Amino acid sequence: MVDISAFLGPEFYGFILPFLFTFAIVYGLLTKASMFGAKSDRINAILALVMGFFVTAVGGPTLAAFFTNLFGGASMFLGGILVVILLVTLVRGESQTKNLAVIVITVLIGAFLFLSSSSATGFIGIAVDSTTATLAFALVVILIAIYYITRPEATSAKKD
Repeated sequence: MVDISAFLGPEFYGFILPFLFTFAIVYGLLTKASMFGAKSDRINAILALVMGFFVTAVGGPTLAAFFTNLFGGASMFLGGILVVILLVTLVRGESQTKNLAVIVITVLIGAFLFLSSSSATGFIGIAVDSTTATLAFALVVILIAIYYITRPEATSAKKD
């Protein structure tokens, strides 16, 4: 019998899947944000391609180490933000991506990732390993889900 992990090899799990995941997340977010105008599909694809390659550490050793930490952690958080958006859309029935709180949280996460990936000791001398970051992010996702499920319904005033 053929073992699927042996058949595909370590390149599939170590290179292709992280690249495709990062490319899809970054391309989707850039397209949704429309940062470069309405007809920016080519720019979004190039940026997503470059970030995907940085995640898989194809660049030079020093630059790749920086971007691997930055974009690798960012991919995890962006995937989590996508889950939060899906949960909010599921509960509310409409997308909440234009909410200021989502933008602020995303900017704070991005700043933290940038600062923590710039050195071996992390941000302000506090090193956060991947297990701690994953647990903290899962806790944030759970708390946001609990908030959206248990918050009181907003009443809307009807004009007659």
